[in-house]
Amino acid sequence: MNIKKIAVVGLGLMGTPITTLLLKAGYSVTGYDIVEKQISALAPLGMKPAKSPKEAATDADLILLSLPNWSIVQEAVEGKEGVREGIKRGGIVIDLSTSPPVETAAMAEVMAKRGIDWMDVPISGSSAQARTGNMVFMAGGKRSVFDTIKPVLDQIGKKTVYVGKNGDAAMLKLVVNHILYLNQAAAIEGFVLGIKAGLDPDVMFDVISSGAASSDLIAARGKDMLAGRFEPKGQLSVAVKDMGVILDNAKQLGVMLPMGGLYQQFLHKARSLGWDGQDATVVMKIYEQLAGISRDGV
Repeated sequence: MNIKKIAVVGLGLMGTPITTLLLKAGYSVTGYDIVEKQISALAPLGMKPAKSPKEAATDADLILLSLPNWSIVQEAVEGKEGVREGIKRGGIVIDLSTSPPVETAAMAEVMAKRGIDWMDVPISGSSAQARTGNMVFMAGGKRSVFDTIKPVLDQIGKKTVYVGKNGDAAMLKLVVNHILYLNQAAAIEGFVLGIKAGLDPDVMFDVISSGAASSDLIAARGKDMLAGRFEPKGQLSVAVKDMGVILDNAKQLGVMLPMGGLYQQFLHKARSLGWDGQDATVVMKIYEQLAGISRDGV
Protein backbone atom coordinates (compact mmCIF):
# COMPACT_ATOMS: atom_id res chain seq x y z
CA MET A 1 0.00 0.00 0.00
CA ASN A 2 1.19 3.48 -0.88
CA ILE A 3 0.11 5.65 2.06
CA LYS A 4 -1.08 9.08 1.00
CA LYS A 5 -4.00 9.97 3.28
CA ILE A 6 -3.45 9.97 7.05
CA ALA A 7 -5.82 10.66 9.93
CA VAL A 8 -4.62 11.75 13.36
CA VAL A 9 -6.99 11.31 16.30
CA GLY A 10 -5.71 13.26 19.31
CA LEU A 11 -3.98 16.59 18.71
CA GLY A 12 -2.41 17.18 22.10
CA LEU A 13 1.22 17.54 23.18
CA MET A 14 2.36 14.72 20.88
CA GLY A 15 -0.38 14.68 18.25
CA THR A 16 0.12 18.32 17.27
CA PRO A 17 3.85 18.13 16.43
CA ILE A 18 3.33 14.76 14.71
CA THR A 19 0.59 16.24 12.53
CA THR A 20 2.78 19.23 11.73
CA LEU A 21 5.64 16.98 10.64
CA LEU A 22 3.32 14.85 8.49
CA LEU A 23 2.01 17.95 6.74
CA LYS A 24 5.56 19.17 6.12
CA ALA A 25 6.38 15.76 4.66
CA GLY A 26 3.62 16.26 2.09
CA TYR A 27 0.91 13.93 3.37
CA SER A 28 -2.80 14.73 3.21
CA VAL A 29 -3.78 14.84 6.90
CA THR A 30 -7.19 14.94 8.55
CA GLY A 31 -7.28 15.56 12.29
CA TYR A 32 -9.70 15.29 15.18
CA ASP A 33 -9.59 16.29 18.84
CA ILE A 34 -12.27 16.87 21.43
CA VAL A 35 -10.74 20.32 22.04
CA GLU A 36 -11.78 22.57 19.16
CA LYS A 37 -8.83 24.96 19.51
CA GLN A 38 -6.42 22.09 18.88
CA ILE A 39 -8.07 21.57 15.50
CA SER A 40 -8.27 25.25 14.59
CA ALA A 41 -4.58 25.73 15.41
CA LEU A 42 -3.55 23.17 12.79
CA ALA A 43 -6.04 24.04 10.05
CA PRO A 44 -3.93 26.97 8.76
CA LEU A 45 -1.07 24.53 8.16
CA GLY A 46 -3.22 22.50 5.79
CA MET A 47 -4.78 19.91 8.09
CA LYS A 48 -8.37 19.02 7.22
CA PRO A 49 -10.62 19.22 10.30
CA ALA A 50 -12.93 16.35 11.24
CA LYS A 51 -15.93 16.36 13.57
CA SER A 52 -15.41 12.84 14.89
CA PRO A 53 -12.92 9.95 14.83
CA LYS A 54 -15.25 8.27 12.30
CA GLU A 55 -15.07 11.23 9.94
CA ALA A 56 -11.29 11.48 10.35
CA ALA A 57 -10.87 7.79 9.52
CA THR A 58 -13.07 7.83 6.42
CA ASP A 59 -10.92 7.29 3.28
CA ALA A 60 -7.70 7.34 5.33
CA ASP A 61 -5.00 4.81 4.47
CA LEU A 62 -3.46 5.15 7.90
CA ILE A 63 -4.97 6.28 11.22
CA LEU A 64 -2.71 7.44 14.06
CA LEU A 65 -4.07 7.50 17.61
CA SER A 66 -2.30 9.85 20.02
CA LEU A 67 -4.42 9.65 23.16
CA PRO A 68 -3.80 9.89 26.93
CA ASN A 69 -5.01 6.48 28.15
CA TRP A 70 -6.44 3.15 27.09
CA SER A 71 -10.07 3.90 27.97
CA ILE A 72 -9.98 6.92 25.66
CA VAL A 73 -8.34 4.81 22.95
CA GLN A 74 -11.17 2.28 23.24
CA GLU A 75 -13.82 5.01 23.08
CA ALA A 76 -12.19 6.66 20.05
CA VAL A 77 -12.06 3.32 18.23
CA GLU A 78 -15.15 1.41 19.34
CA GLY A 79 -17.49 4.15 20.59
CA LYS A 80 -20.22 6.01 18.76
CA GLU A 81 -18.78 7.84 15.75
CA GLY A 82 -15.54 5.96 16.42
CA VAL A 83 -12.74 5.02 14.07
CA ARG A 84 -14.14 1.53 13.51
CA GLU A 85 -17.30 3.01 11.98
CA GLY A 86 -15.35 5.00 9.40
CA ILE A 87 -12.27 3.00 8.50
CA LYS A 88 -12.24 1.00 5.27
CA ARG A 89 -11.20 -2.64 4.96
CA GLY A 90 -7.46 -2.87 4.48
CA GLY A 91 -6.89 0.25 6.55
CA ILE A 92 -4.18 0.46 9.20
CA VAL A 93 -4.54 1.83 12.72
CA ILE A 94 -1.44 2.55 14.78
CA ASP A 95 -1.76 3.36 18.46
CA LEU A 96 1.00 5.78 19.48
CA SER A 97 -0.21 5.84 23.08
CA THR A 98 1.28 4.06 26.09
CA SER A 99 -1.23 1.23 26.25
CA PRO A 100 -1.50 -2.01 28.27
CA PRO A 101 0.07 -4.89 26.28
CA VAL A 102 -2.64 -7.52 26.79
CA GLU A 103 -5.46 -5.14 25.89
CA THR A 104 -3.79 -3.79 22.76
CA ALA A 105 -3.07 -7.34 21.55
CA ALA A 106 -6.74 -8.19 22.07
CA MET A 107 -7.76 -5.10 20.09
CA ALA A 108 -5.58 -6.31 17.22
CA GLU A 109 -7.54 -9.58 17.11
CA VAL A 110 -10.87 -7.76 17.08
CA MET A 111 -9.79 -5.41 14.31
CA ALA A 112 -8.32 -8.26 12.23
CA LYS A 113 -11.78 -9.86 12.04
CA ARG A 114 -12.95 -6.67 10.29
CA GLY A 115 -10.07 -6.70 7.81
CA ILE A 116 -8.19 -3.93 9.62
CA ASP A 117 -4.56 -4.05 10.71
CA TRP A 118 -3.75 -2.80 14.21
CA MET A 119 -0.24 -1.94 15.38
CA ASP A 120 0.94 -0.80 18.80
CA VAL A 121 3.55 1.85 18.00
CA PRO A 122 4.41 3.78 21.18
CA ILE A 123 6.97 6.58 21.11
CA SER A 124 10.14 7.17 23.07
CA GLY A 125 10.49 10.95 23.28
CA SER A 126 8.90 14.03 24.85
CA SER A 127 6.73 16.63 23.13
CA ALA A 128 9.80 18.85 22.77
CA GLN A 129 11.61 16.02 20.99
CA ALA A 130 8.52 15.39 18.84
CA ARG A 131 8.61 18.97 17.58
CA THR A 132 12.07 18.36 16.11
CA GLY A 133 11.40 14.82 14.92
CA ASN A 134 13.69 13.38 17.59
CA MET A 135 11.45 10.39 18.31
CA VAL A 136 11.97 6.63 18.36
CA PHE A 137 9.00 4.54 17.22
CA MET A 138 8.74 0.93 18.42
CA ALA A 139 6.24 -1.23 16.57
CA GLY A 140 4.34 -4.40 17.44
CA GLY A 141 2.23 -6.32 14.93
CA LYS A 142 2.57 -7.94 11.52
CA ARG A 143 5.99 -7.53 9.94
CA SER A 144 4.37 -6.83 6.56
CA VAL A 145 2.34 -3.96 8.03
CA PHE A 146 5.47 -2.61 9.72
CA ASP A 147 7.19 -2.50 6.34
CA THR A 148 4.26 -0.43 5.04
CA ILE A 149 4.21 2.15 7.84
CA LYS A 150 7.97 2.44 8.39
CA PRO A 151 8.58 4.90 5.51
CA VAL A 152 5.97 7.25 7.00
CA LEU A 153 7.38 7.07 10.52
CA ASP A 154 10.95 7.45 9.27
CA GLN A 155 10.01 10.84 7.85
CA ILE A 156 8.85 12.20 11.20
CA GLY A 157 11.16 10.41 13.66
CA LYS A 158 14.82 9.49 13.99
CA LYS A 159 14.39 5.72 14.30
CA THR A 160 11.69 3.09 13.72
CA VAL A 161 12.18 -0.37 15.25
CA TYR A 162 10.22 -3.60 14.74
CA VAL A 163 9.79 -5.21 18.17
CA GLY A 164 7.62 -8.24 17.43
CA LYS A 165 4.01 -9.37 17.69
CA ASN A 166 1.10 -7.20 18.83
CA GLY A 167 1.63 -6.14 22.44
CA ASP A 168 5.43 -6.47 22.37
CA ALA A 169 6.02 -2.80 21.55
CA ALA A 170 3.52 -1.77 24.23
CA MET A 171 5.50 -3.87 26.72
CA LEU A 172 8.81 -2.37 25.61
CA LYS A 173 7.36 1.11 26.10
CA LEU A 174 6.60 0.24 29.72
CA VAL A 175 10.22 -0.82 30.17
CA VAL A 176 11.42 2.43 28.58
CA ASN A 177 9.13 4.54 30.74
CA HIS A 178 10.08 2.74 33.93
CA ILE A 179 13.74 3.51 33.28
CA LEU A 180 12.82 7.10 32.36
CA TYR A 181 10.92 7.69 35.60
CA LEU A 182 13.73 6.27 37.72
CA ASN A 183 16.11 8.47 35.73
CA GLN A 184 13.88 11.40 36.72
CA ALA A 185 14.10 10.38 40.37
CA ALA A 186 17.90 10.10 40.22
CA ALA A 187 18.24 13.49 38.52
CA ILE A 188 15.88 15.14 41.02
CA GLU A 189 17.69 13.73 44.04
CA GLY A 190 21.09 14.75 42.68
CA PHE A 191 19.94 18.24 41.71
CA VAL A 192 18.32 18.85 45.10
CA LEU A 193 21.46 17.67 46.88
CA GLY A 194 23.55 20.11 44.86
CA ILE A 195 21.14 23.01 45.35
CA LYS A 196 20.99 22.41 49.10
CA ALA A 197 24.81 22.44 49.21
CA GLY A 198 24.84 25.81 47.44
CA LEU A 199 26.37 24.68 44.16
CA ASP A 200 25.97 26.93 41.12
CA PRO A 201 23.10 25.38 39.08
CA ASP A 202 24.68 26.38 35.76
CA VAL A 203 27.99 24.78 36.66
CA MET A 204 26.21 21.69 37.99
CA PHE A 205 24.22 21.31 34.77
CA ASP A 206 27.31 21.83 32.60
CA VAL A 207 29.28 19.10 34.36
CA ILE A 208 26.41 16.59 34.65
CA SER A 209 25.23 17.01 31.06
CA SER A 210 28.80 16.61 29.79
CA GLY A 211 29.77 13.55 31.82
CA ALA A 212 28.86 9.97 32.67
CA ALA A 213 25.62 10.91 34.45
CA SER A 214 24.15 12.65 31.42
CA SER A 215 20.91 11.49 29.76
CA ASP A 216 18.33 12.69 27.25
CA LEU A 217 16.14 13.64 30.21
CA ILE A 218 18.80 15.91 31.68
CA ALA A 219 19.61 17.39 28.28
CA ALA A 220 15.94 18.13 27.55
CA ARG A 221 14.69 19.17 30.99
CA GLY A 222 17.66 19.67 33.30
CA LYS A 223 17.93 23.45 32.94
CA ASP A 224 14.20 23.91 33.52
CA MET A 225 14.27 21.63 36.57
CA LEU A 226 17.17 23.54 38.12
CA ALA A 227 15.36 26.83 37.46
CA GLY A 228 12.11 25.55 38.99
CA ARG A 229 10.25 25.62 35.67
CA PHE A 230 7.86 22.74 35.05
CA GLU A 231 5.96 23.59 31.87
CA PRO A 232 4.65 20.27 30.54
CA LYS A 233 6.79 18.27 28.13
CA GLY A 234 5.42 15.06 29.62
CA GLN A 235 2.51 15.75 31.97
CA LEU A 236 2.39 14.47 35.54
CA SER A 237 -1.08 13.00 34.90
CA VAL A 238 0.40 10.83 32.14
CA ALA A 239 3.27 9.70 34.38
CA VAL A 240 0.79 8.66 37.09
CA LYS A 241 -1.17 6.65 34.53
CA ASP A 242 1.94 5.09 32.99
CA MET A 243 3.47 4.07 36.31
CA GLY A 244 0.19 2.43 37.27
CA VAL A 245 0.21 0.38 34.04
CA ILE A 246 3.89 -0.50 34.56
CA LEU A 247 3.34 -1.79 38.09
CA ASP A 248 0.16 -3.65 37.14
CA ASN A 249 2.04 -5.52 34.40
CA ALA A 250 4.97 -6.20 36.70
CA LYS A 251 2.55 -7.74 39.19
CA GLN A 252 1.05 -9.95 36.47
CA LEU A 253 4.55 -11.11 35.50
CA GLY A 254 5.68 -11.66 39.09
CA VAL A 255 8.41 -9.02 38.82
CA MET A 256 9.41 -6.80 41.74
CA LEU A 257 9.92 -3.10 40.97
CA PRO A 258 10.56 -1.63 44.45
CA MET A 259 12.10 1.64 43.30
CA GLY A 260 9.26 2.16 40.82
CA GLY A 261 6.74 1.58 43.59
CA LEU A 262 8.41 4.19 45.78
CA TYR A 263 8.57 6.78 43.00
CA GLN A 264 4.89 6.17 42.29
CA GLN A 265 4.13 7.50 45.77
CA PHE A 266 5.88 10.77 44.95
CA LEU A 267 3.87 11.00 41.72
CA HIS A 268 0.63 10.44 43.64
CA LYS A 269 1.62 13.09 46.19
CA ALA A 270 2.30 15.59 43.40
CA ARG A 271 -1.12 14.81 41.92
CA SER A 272 -2.79 15.35 45.30
CA LEU A 273 -1.20 18.82 45.36
CA GLY A 274 -2.97 19.70 42.11
CA TRP A 275 0.04 19.54 39.79
CA ASP A 276 -1.49 17.21 37.17
CA GLY A 277 -1.02 19.65 34.29
CA GLN A 278 2.66 20.33 35.00
CA ASP A 279 5.65 18.34 33.81
CA ALA A 280 6.22 15.03 35.62
CA THR A 281 9.52 16.40 36.95
CA VAL A 282 7.44 18.74 39.15
CA VAL A 283 8.00 16.01 41.77
CA MET A 284 11.23 17.93 42.38
CA LYS A 285 9.19 20.49 44.34
CA ILE A 286 8.37 17.82 46.93
CA TYR A 287 12.03 16.89 47.33
CA GLU A 288 12.93 20.57 47.74
CA GLN A 289 10.27 21.08 50.38
CA LEU A 290 11.55 18.05 52.28
CA ALA A 291 15.06 19.47 52.05
CA GLY A 292 13.95 22.88 53.33
CA ILE A 293 14.66 24.62 50.01
CA SER A 294 12.35 27.54 49.27
CA ARG A 295 11.70 29.04 45.85
CA ASP A 296 9.41 31.91 44.90
CA GLY A 297 6.01 30.53 43.99
CA VAL A 298 6.60 27.12 45.62
